[in-house]
Amino acid sequence: MNETQIKILDAAESEVADCGFAGASIRNITQRAGVNIASINYHFGSKEELIKQLFIYRITPLNDQRLSMLRQAQEETVDGLVPVTELVDILVRPAVAKLMSKDGRRFAQAIARCMSEPLDFMCELDEEIFQEVFQTFLLAFQKALPELDMAVILNKMHFIICSMVGFMMHFPRMDRFVGRDMTGSDFDQLLDQYIDFIATGIESAPMHVTQ
Repeated sequence: MNETQIKILDAAESEVADCGFAGASIRNITQRAGVNIASINYHFGSKEELIKQLFIYRITPLNDQRLSMLRQAQEETVDGLVPVTELVDILVRPAVAKLMSKDGRRFAQAIARCMSEPLDFMCELDEEIFQEVFQTFLLAFQKALPELDMAVILNKMHFIICSMVGFMMHFPRMDRFVGRDMTGSDFDQLLDQYIDFIATGIESAPMHVTQ
C-alpha cells in the first residue's frame, strides 16, 4: 500500500464507523482523505472494493500473527498438541487487544456497522480473509479435543467468533458499566478473564438433549 491508498483507507474506516456502509459517501471519504474522487476510482474502483480492501489491510496482519504464534506453540511441544486455553489465547488475544486499542477502535466500530447490514460481499470476504485461520485452528482444536466430534468443535469455533464480535461491539460501553475509565491493567485483567471464560466453554462436554 502506498501513502495515498493508506490515507484513503483510513478515511473510509472513519466514514464507515460513523455512517455504516450504506450511509458512507465516497465524496465524504475524499474530503476526509484530502484526495479527489478520481484517486479513489483509480486505486479501488468502487465503494465495495474500497471497504473490502480496508478489511484485508487491517485483518491480514492479525491473521499472520495468529498463524505465526500457533506454529511456534506447536513447535515447542513434542507432538504439536497445543492446550485449549493456549489455542484460545492465540486466536483471541491479538485480535481483541488490537481492535480494542485506541488506534483500533475505529476499525472495530466499522466492522460492527458492516456486520449489522445485509451485505452479500461480507460473506464472500469472510471466506477470503478467515478461511486459512479458521481451518488451521479447527484442526488444532480437533487435536486438543480428540473426544469431541468435528461437528461439535466446528460449532464451538463459531461460538468463539460470535463471542468476539459481541465483545468488541460491547467494549466501548465498558467504562460506564465499571463506573470509571479503564486502565491498561484493567483491560489486561478483563482480557485474561474473557479468554478463560471462552476456554472453559470450549473444553466443556456438549449437552445431549433427549426427546
